Amino acid sequence: MSLPTSTADVHDEALLARLRGLVAEAPVPEAAISEVLQVLQKVRGHIDDHALHLAATVTGLSPVRVEELCTFYSLVLREPVGTHVLRICDSIACHMAGAQAMLAQARQHCGVELGEVSRSGKLTVIPHVCIGLCDRAPALMVDDEALGPMDKQGLIQLLARLEADVWKPS
Repeated sequence: MSLPTSTADVHDEALLARLRGLVAEAPVPEAAISEVLQVLQKVRGHIDDHALHLAATVTGLSPVRVEELCTFYSLVLREPVGTHVLRICDSIACHMAGAQAMLAQARQHCGVELGEVSRSGKLTVIPHVCIGLCDRAPALMVDDEALGPMDKQGLIQLLARLEADVWKPS
C-alpha cells in the first residue's frame, strides 16, 4: 500500500481541521477515534487505507490499533459500498421474524452477494448483528436510520426507492 507523503496530499484542510477539533475536544486523543472514523467514513464512503492512516496520525494511535478498532466496530466499513447501505438485522429476534428471507430478497433484488455493491452502484446490503430494535423485528438500518418492523412489501418499496436514489430519512 502506498501512503501519501503528508495528510494534506489526500485530505483538504477543512477536513483536517475538523478531525483535529474532534481530537482536541476529547479527554485524551485516543478517545476521539470513533468520531474520527465516523467523519472519515461519511466523507469517503468507507475507511480505506489512507483514511485509516489519517485516523492513526490525528489520534496518535498506531495504524494496527486503528485497524483493530475498525474490525471491532460493525458500523465501520473497510470496503467500498454503494450510495446507500442497507443493514438487515440477523440477531435472534429478527431472525425469528423473517430476517433471513429479507436478506435473500434484498440479495436477489441487487443481483449481487451480500456486502457487494449493486450493479447500479446505489446499494450495498449487509447482515448486521443487532440494530437494537428487537421489539420491532425484523429491523433494518438504512445509512444511519433504523427502521422496523419491516415486511416483504415494505422492503420491496424501500429497495426501489434506494435504487432510484429517492430515499429520504424521516
